[in-house]
Amino acid sequence: MSTILAYIMLRTTSEAEVTIMTAFEIISAEFANVNCSELVKTEPVLIASELLKAAGDADDATKLRTYEALYFLTSLMYGRHGTPRATTRKSNVTGSFFENHVLGIMAHLSDIINESKGLQVAMDKIRCLRAIQEMMRHTKGNVTSALPQISACLRSAIENPELCNEAFLSWMVMIETVGVDEVVGLIDPTFAIIVQYWSSFTPHSQARAYDMISQLLSTQAASIREMRTIPSLASIPLMSKFEAEIQKIKLQMVAGRQLQALIDRCRHENLTVVLRALVELETFLEDHQSFLHEITMFEQQDPMIPKLARVLLDISVHFNDSNDAIVILSARCLGLLGCLDPTRTEAPRKKKEMLVLSNFQEAEQTIDFVLFFLEEVLVKAFLSATNPRAQGFLAYAMQELLKFCGLNGPMITHRNQEKHANSKYLRWVNLPESVRNNLTPFLNSKYVITAAAGQSEAEYPIYRPGMAHGQWLRGFVYDLLRKGHGENITELFQVFSRIIRTQDTPISTFLLPFAVLNIVISGSESQQMSVGNELLTILGHDLPEGDIASRNSLIQCSQNVFQVLDYLSRWLQEKRKEISTRVSSSRHGRASSSREIQIADGQIHDIESVIKRVPAEVISRRAVECRSYARALFYWEQYIRQQRVKDLDRDNTEEMEPLYERLQQIYTQIDEPDGIEGISSHLQVLNIDQQVLEHRKAGRWTAAQSWYELMLDDRPRDTEVQYNLLTCLRESGQHDLLLNHIDGFKACLSSSTVLLPFACEASWVTGRWAKLESYLAHVPQSLNGNFNIGVGRTLLALAKDSKEAFAHALDDIRRRTARSLSATNTASLQACHDVLLKLHALTEVEAIGGIRKHNASDSSTLVTSLDHRLELLGPFLSDKQYVLGLRRAAMQLSRQLGDNSATIEHSRLLWKEGHHRKAIQSLRGAIAANAFRTHEYSQTEDSLAVTNNGKQQEQNAPKSRAHLLLAKWVDRAGQTQSESIIQEYKQAIKWHARWEKVHYYLGKHYNKLFEHEKAKTIEKRAQTFLYGEMARLIVENYIRSLAFGAKYIYQTLPRALTLWLELGVEVDDILDSKYGTDEFRTHVTQQRRKMLTAANAQVQKYCDRLPPLVFYTALSQIVARIVHPNPRVTPLLVGIVAKVVGYHPQQALWTLLAVVKSSSRERALRGRQCLDRIYENARRTKSDADAKELRTMITHAQKLSDQLLHVCEGSVEGKPSAISLTKDLGFVHKTAPCKLVVPLESTLTAALPQGSHTVDMKKHKAFAKETVTISAFLDHVLVLNSLQKPRKITIRGSDGHMYALLCKPKDDLRKDQRLMEFNAMINRFLKKDAESSRRRLYIKTYAVTPLNEECGLIEWVDKLKTLREILVNTYKQKNVPVVYSELKALLNEACSPHVKPDIFTNQILTKFPPVFHEWFVDMFPEPGAWFTARLRYTRSCAVMSIVGHVLGLGDRHGENILFEEGNGGTFHVDFNCLFDKGLTFEKPELVPFRLTHNMVDAFGAYGYEGPFRKSCELTARILRQHEDTLMTILETFLYDPTTDFIGKKKKNAGVIPDTPEGVLDSVRSKVRGLLPSESVPLSIEGYVDELIKQATDPEKLVAMYIGWSAFF
Repeated sequence: MSTILAYIMLRTTSEAEVTIMTAFEIISAEFANVNCSELVKTEPVLIASELLKAAGDADDATKLRTYEALYFLTSLMYGRHGTPRATTRKSNVTGSFFENHVLGIMAHLSDIINESKGLQVAMDKIRCLRAIQEMMRHTKGNVTSALPQISACLRSAIENPELCNEAFLSWMVMIETVGVDEVVGLIDPTFAIIVQYWSSFTPHSQARAYDMISQLLSTQAASIREMRTIPSLASIPLMSKFEAEIQKIKLQMVAGRQLQALIDRCRHENLTVVLRALVELETFLEDHQSFLHEITMFEQQDPMIPKLARVLLDISVHFNDSNDAIVILSARCLGLLGCLDPTRTEAPRKKKEMLVLSNFQEAEQTIDFVLFFLEEVLVKAFLSATNPRAQGFLAYAMQELLKFCGLNGPMITHRNQEKHANSKYLRWVNLPESVRNNLTPFLNSKYVITAAAGQSEAEYPIYRPGMAHGQWLRGFVYDLLRKGHGENITELFQVFSRIIRTQDTPISTFLLPFAVLNIVISGSESQQMSVGNELLTILGHDLPEGDIASRNSLIQCSQNVFQVLDYLSRWLQEKRKEISTRVSSSRHGRASSSREIQIADGQIHDIESVIKRVPAEVISRRAVECRSYARALFYWEQYIRQQRVKDLDRDNTEEMEPLYERLQQIYTQIDEPDGIEGISSHLQVLNIDQQVLEHRKAGRWTAAQSWYELMLDDRPRDTEVQYNLLTCLRESGQHDLLLNHIDGFKACLSSSTVLLPFACEASWVTGRWAKLESYLAHVPQSLNGNFNIGVGRTLLALAKDSKEAFAHALDDIRRRTARSLSATNTASLQACHDVLLKLHALTEVEAIGGIRKHNASDSSTLVTSLDHRLELLGPFLSDKQYVLGLRRAAMQLSRQLGDNSATIEHSRLLWKEGHHRKAIQSLRGAIAANAFRTHEYSQTEDSLAVTNNGKQQEQNAPKSRAHLLLAKWVDRAGQTQSESIIQEYKQAIKWHARWEKVHYYLGKHYNKLFEHEKAKTIEKRAQTFLYGEMARLIVENYIRSLAFGAKYIYQTLPRALTLWLELGVEVDDILDSKYGTDEFRTHVTQQRRKMLTAANAQVQKYCDRLPPLVFYTALSQIVARIVHPNPRVTPLLVGIVAKVVGYHPQQALWTLLAVVKSSSRERALRGRQCLDRIYENARRTKSDADAKELRTMITHAQKLSDQLLHVCEGSVEGKPSAISLTKDLGFVHKTAPCKLVVPLESTLTAALPQGSHTVDMKKHKAFAKETVTISAFLDHVLVLNSLQKPRKITIRGSDGHMYALLCKPKDDLRKDQRLMEFNAMINRFLKKDAESSRRRLYIKTYAVTPLNEECGLIEWVDKLKTLREILVNTYKQKNVPVVYSELKALLNEACSPHVKPDIFTNQILTKFPPVFHEWFVDMFPEPGAWFTARLRYTRSCAVMSIVGHVLGLGDRHGENILFEEGNGGTFHVDFNCLFDKGLTFEKPELVPFRLTHNMVDAFGAYGYEGPFRKSCELTARILRQHEDTLMTILETFLYDPTTDFIGKKKKNAGVIPDTPEGVLDSVRSKVRGLLPSESVPLSIEGYVDELIKQATDPEKLVAMYIGWSAFF
């Protein structure tokens, strides 16, 4: 009918309405009772579509007739029936019609173009495209609401070669007709389409495209400059003119901005835009490898790196099955980015989860749930549905759910000024654009579903043996939905129940936990019991052995049950928090219904009862079968605890043994290296398999290898034993032996899919190409996808110099590798580490092979890039060995491996194997033979690189490296005179003057000589030491090293400053008569003055040359010595401080202002001198405007500092919990905004360049450009309930976020500040060590900012709980009273007159069973999160235990140890009790650290064995390795004249150190493993074992003062 109506309208010039009705009355007399308007309203969309097609076919003369017909159509719709103003102009009437019907028109035209409802001829599709053109030309802005649908339709058509040109012409019409705001969003896809389909365009389309680009660049220039994300037109020669303009815009962007722009484009929803962005991203990553390395290896990594990694991984997964080109490009980009160290870089996929805490009772929460369900489930199901009936049900559901949310067409499309304030509209626009596009048609749709036939109630249990997963899931969910209780629930669940049975399982899977929860807390008791039994039936049913389909089905059902249990646990956690908040609110006078709290308690009880119906051992056993090992561990440990409680009264060691064995089996499947050893300690006897397993997990491959060789003797044809043996050989690097074993397996080699990958890898690692070729000849079809076999084929192609075969083999293995990325293994970088390593390796093989255009041209650039990329791998030694082996093979084949590198590596291998003399001889022989011939001329202006006759010195990095290695080895060997060693170091400097490492090691050697001389008596000391020459040489070499890198900055700068400043103090000291005659003493003084002059000259020289960043890292040390007694040193100190503050005022002013506000007149005066020097420097070096700006900033900062001091010192009367910053503390808000950074660890810490390569320190950016400065102060102040009443204030940062600080009065925070610096240093060592980095060992640190000697600011860390609060609350819930008077009496009885530990263990501890583990279960109900949090707690506790012991940190009661609620990490506060001060208490602290029964129990079933012990050992080892550096840092603290780190100690303290020297000796003894009054140090393992014994010794614990709470 629509075609007939359109035909008549087009051919009737007048009285069209009469003609139409006459024609239809001829067809049937019944039409006499219908008017024309009613006929038209039956199919307005189809009629309009036919008219638009006619307009597209018509010439200019007849086109007017189609427009008249359109007006006639719209006037019938509105003009004569129901339009308020019948005189509305034609354009308004037509526009109103299209606003309301454009979505229907586009849906009809898109169905034809995309052949959604059957095949269509090309001409019909072209007519539809022309119809779209006519619609946009005729209506212009009236179809904007359908712009997403129009652009999606056209993009789809452009991909069709038959429609490409016509669709592109339609696209250009769209660009020409939409408004300015809409054009901006279309620029990026327009450029991308032109670039991608240029070759498919006709000359006419190309000319039109050229004109359009020209027009866009002229009319939208401002928008394009602001966007800065335009695709390149370089691939189109005709567009070279425009490409130049685009490149000019991009050149204005720094590399970081370009990368961010490319990341943004990669996130675009348009496939074409993503494809072009990846092409450009690949080029960018190739050309900016050094930039990538720099921002990746920053101490504080640039956040763009994890963003880039995440977007590339998501693209790979999203397009894995749909677009091969994008998958390959993203794989290339991932390879160029490199295999990022997952211990430094975290790029987790954000989990989208929904928790309906109100059980759909609250409207807002319910609407949020519905929109989440639409976005994450229904829209995706609708797009993937192939069954029209199923799609119809989904359409109905989306329509009804949108209606439930109050969303409809008029509200969304009608333009009014109030819509932005409408919460419904805001919810709508917050949905992703693609989701909105798909939901829009259902805002006004009118789908109807007939009532379903009634069904009988399901009989429980629903699951029957052999039942298919989908059948059980849909049946279970459907029954739960039918029983839903609640007003909103009835309406929603009715809609849900209509789509359950006709859809795939994702919808049922999503709805299941919500439906279960509703029944559990709202249903009857019998319904609750039925649900609990259903869950138990699924998990308790044995997995079928023979029937694979039934087995897989039951596993899927079990995973659904796990999903339900996780949701119920999360709901419990959040509900308890909600109740706690309500109770707290009621205590503070805010209204809170006791009825609501009572209902919530009942709901919690109901859920807990259902969860308890499923025993922990049942869940754990099924979790193992489903390979959900963290879950298995979570529940199996609960089961072990239950068994312990049952058998408390009897020795149950034998019964517990099988439980621990099963626990050990679970740990074999978890990526945690220490758990197995921890469990083994609880097993009485380990069988062979358990011992081998322990060796493998701990990385002791040689020990495991011995066992497998014995097994192989008994079972020579057992492929599993062969596989395990070869794995050990590969991991231990014994590739030659591996090949020998494989030769022995030849009988089964051709038929084995297990052995061939080992054989191929070992062949290319050892360079046996003939063997590799023979092995590859036996590869079966099933192994073609194996990575190592693919690499072998690639290398063989390289060996044959076949570039085509090489490129093809690379592409094939890259494609296969990229295809292995999935949603599961890309959840984090750790999960996809193996895949990223493979892509990393392929990129390097490709680069070395020379097919990338820029790599083959410059081998030195390639080598530098490869060295940088190796550092990305972090602590993973096996990964580095694999990559290096592959590099060596590729370099050998491409003839890029130099003999010099081989010689050095060979010598290093000899040294590592203990052949020290051979290593030294090999290296000396190579140097003597001039094996290191490659050289380049130095670009440095440093005098070291210039010869005596003024010519530039040849620079030869390999030769320098060889000399340095030789110097270090002969130094360690102790068989060569010091002068010869020094000359060897100087040779290394001669051949590579711009290398930080050579200067550092020469200075380190001088420092070693210095310490030896210092240990001697005065009479025996060398003159070079007495004169200060040794100190000068150390200062000179250490400071010089800083010009070329920052790898050793914390070893060199503090030591250099200390020696220089001490030399300045000693130079005028009156020498003791022990130094000799008066004449000699006078000579010594004169020589010291000369040395000080020389040292001052070096300091001044490098102060001018080095960037201020270098001295910023030691600013607190420099400021501490600002009142130096030597008048020749003081100006240099003032100059250094002035330079640092002048360059980094936003950060460094905080430190200087504390000096200016000092209570010491001399320090305050010196601080003002620094300010004067800053002003003077600014006048000399900056423009007038910049100098004025700096002065204004300093003045403003001083005013702010005064106000903050006033906040700290202001008196607070009474015990208020909250006060006003303005009214109560007199704060003047005019001091904000201020350009000082918010004093946080992240804003005050300088990001140093990482890696071992020379860097230009002057070009390095230490701080982000957009730092977070102070914008305003909130008036609300929280007063903490302690003696000094510290106050928590809140700052609004320039980024809009809120930051909390603690203003602490009457406390010298400089001690805390320096200790945080010490801990930060230890963190750096932990990150650099392979084993500790793998375990992510760390100390939690925070910013401490002194304002003067008595007040300061501490960075507030949110979401912390003290150990005491956690335990007291838990015991309270269990009705375990804590009666301190009774406990005190018992403790006193246990300690007098002799220690009676049995009272502590049998009478006190039995009152307080361990409960701390329950906090982790409550806070982290999801098993994976629980396991991660517990490991973090265990390891962070171990690190701080060892560090605290070394520093003599005491007073570790329950208020000073806190835990992070977000991740379980340990957090220590209050560092006043240092250097064994606790031993001087009335009741001395005898334990080295806190390790009470609650803390041990929370470590897990293995207690302090396993992760805790191993982490302690690693920390102790790292402290011992870096003893010199740590002692240097500690020395700067202890000799700080402004801070008393030691404090006053009682006279009877005995052996407790009370001098700096004594403290240093005490710390050094602990680091070396010396127990008190012992002279022989213990090993790391022995020392840690002794500390653990002491910390858990009941005799020591019972002697602790009651406030320490050893019973907790």
